[in-house]
Amino acid sequence: MRRRGFVLGALGLLVTAGLWEAWARERDSVLTPPFSEIVSRAWNVWPTAEFLDAVGASMARLAAGYAIGAAAAVAIGLAMGASPGARRTLAPATEFLRALPVIVVVPIAIVALGIGNAMRIGVIAFGVFFPVLLATIDGVRALAPELRDTARLLDTGRVTRSVRVYLPAALPSIFAGLRTSLSIGLVLVVISEAGGEGTGIGGFINTQRDALGFREMYAALLFLGLLGFLLNRLFLVVERRALAWHYGAVGEPVRG
Repeated sequence: MRRRGFVLGALGLLVTAGLWEAWARERDSVLTPPFSEIVSRAWNVWPTAEFLDAVGASMARLAAGYAIGAAAAVAIGLAMGASPGARRTLAPATEFLRALPVIVVVPIAIVALGIGNAMRIGVIAFGVFFPVLLATIDGVRALAPELRDTARLLDTGRVTRSVRVYLPAALPSIFAGLRTSLSIGLVLVVISEAGGEGTGIGGFINTQRDALGFREMYAALLFLGLLGFLLNRLFLVVERRALAWHYGAVGEPVRG
């Protein structure tokens, strides 16, 4: 079954690439080079020091923003999920902020944090925060009432109960939010790098666009797609290992 899924996925990518190739050659525009030319240019662009430096800068920002946003979301989500009072107090503010489009947050972040790494990491953390927050709250609130009552009977503080009872029970839901936030974070890396100092993959794409290097620009976009795919696969491996106990309990095999 897994091999069949892989073959179908690869076939879908090949069909998409073929359609792009035919459409681009029919259109015959410098703005939309054929897919074969993009791949050919990618092999020349990807190994360059300029591009590798851009990738390194973007990945460092993604790692920092993802870690900050996810950690804050889990901590606040545990409190909101376990305490109705905390949920009533914090829900209006979180719902208001969650409704703000990231494109609106970027200029606010520039004013507050400048145009350097702090702004970019802040934008990524903002986007990562809310899917993980909602997943954490839902995971805690889905806890069986019997388990919740038993946890309250234990002679422990709220922090201890959250870490030892609520967090493990909510982990499957939290991991679902973390996976969603990973792709969001990658998108926000490029958005946050679109202005300012011009470093990172987003800066590389803007530079090539302004210089009319559309093949190089599409090569960078192709790299982003492959990077997102690889990060997702890596995340699934980590998830399967971390939640082996959960998949065993529900009767699903642990696969990497």
